Amino acid sequence: MNSRVDSQSNDRAVIDCRALSKSYVEGDNQLKVLSNINLSIQAGEKLAIIGASGSGKSTLLNMLGGLDAVSSGEVIVSGHSFAGMSESQAATWRNRELGFVYQFHHLLGEFTALENVAMPLLIGGLKRKEAQRRARVLLERVGLGARLQHKPSTLSGGERQRVAIARALVAEPSCVLMDEPTGNLDADTAETVLQLLLQLNTELSISFVIVTHDRAIAARMDRTLVLEKGELRESAV
Repeated sequence: MNSRVDSQSNDRAVIDCRALSKSYVEGDNQLKVLSNINLSIQAGEKLAIIGASGSGKSTLLNMLGGLDAVSSGEVIVSGHSFAGMSESQAATWRNRELGFVYQFHHLLGEFTALENVAMPLLIGGLKRKEAQRRARVLLERVGLGARLQHKPSTLSGGERQRVAIARALVAEPSCVLMDEPTGNLDADTAETVLQLLLQLNTELSISFVIVTHDRAIAARMDRTLVLEKGELRESAV
């Protein structure tokens, strides 16, 4: 079966994956995780991917971000395919075009909030002064202007996740890929973080792809897809 869940037009697609499949070999057996998936994500779109634990949601997200190798098919980000790119080229393109937010913030503990957020810009070759200026602006935007010099260990869970969101957005990527971004937060903090994400999506017109088990979160996205038995299908939630 061909899992086609494209939106109406690919003209403004920031991520376009074609005939995407993923399998793992376990002994004499081949375990198929994803099967012939075609998916287009449009500029500024908010997309949720839901599915049972172990259905391959995180694997799909990592493949969209060029972090996991595909078994067949290709992923095209902002007009450029990861196929044929060297690791260095893929890392450079990923840093420029994509942001990532995970359930656990993955901040660097020895660096301040400001330094963590500036890191993608420094990796991209921006001068430190300008990188920190842009990082400061975004941290102020997410309500952490008074916490710039704090290290992750001195921040609350919600504050750490807001730093992670600022880091994902600071390079003004085409799309941010998120894996259970509120899954490690209490209900009130999770709602605050989700409201922030929705606000930033509206203000910055950056596409969001959110992997979540929470159908209430999925219902607030523009589109929801269900991953089941290796295939994607549209869902009304």
